[in-house]
Amino acid sequence: MLRWILFLALAPAALAQHGTAGLGNPYATPEDVAEGALLFRSRCAVCHGPLGSGGKGSDLTTGVFRRGSSDDAVFKTIAEGVAGTEMPGLDLDGRRVWQLVGYVRSLSAGRAAEQAHGDADAGQAIFFGRGGCTNCHRVGSQGGVTGPDLSAIGLRSSAAFLEAALLRPSEDVRPEDWFVEARLPGGETVLGRRLNEDSFSLQLLTAETGLRSLSKQDVAEYRVIKTSTMPSYSERLTDQEVRDLVAYLAKLGR
Repeated sequence: MLRWILFLALAPAALAQHGTAGLGNPYATPEDVAEGALLFRSRCAVCHGPLGSGGKGSDLTTGVFRRGSSDDAVFKTIAEGVAGTEMPGLDLDGRRVWQLVGYVRSLSAGRAAEQAHGDADAGQAIFFGRGGCTNCHRVGSQGGVTGPDLSAIGLRSSAAFLEAALLRPSEDVRPEDWFVEARLPGGETVLGRRLNEDSFSLQLLTAETGLRSLSKQDVAEYRVIKTSTMPSYSERLTDQEVRDLVAYLAKLGR
């Protein structure tokens, strides 16, 4: 018990200092983002511009970055810099780096609609038609439940992020979108989005039965799938159809 207490007490500090290896930003509250904005203006704006739109440094408002767009990748870029470029690693503690990550994320949030260049009506037809998006995703009361709810995706994304999600869906998969494949002793295989996991149980959202809770003692084996179960649309849709679908997603929630 003492070991567990010490682990729980020290874990947040360790995560803040070294990153979370795919577990997302632990410091992303509005207060953290505000602190990140102050840090950005004092340490980053001279190269990336006061609004992050670029200058000597790259444009940070697109939401997609050359060295990786996941929270971990942005953390690493800020903390370590980019070798061979004028981007230095910042000598900051882990919490402040995460606050900068949160602010950089905020620069592209909600800008998808102004950046999109497709036909939203055509994109809507693809979404509810041959794109098959509603097999997993929901918009309002329509669609599936195993994928993320997209009803307000346009409020928190950039157009480049949406396009990357369609063409390279495994590039940035957040923990809340991980899946679990569990095999039961009788041979049944259960696949579902992982809603919760603790030492004793798994709660999954499956296409067949909706919410399903499994006791780990009743599971023969299971694995967590950290890559996207969504197929890439790079060969399923034309470039114009991808732009149209992005334009439809970009307006959702606005």
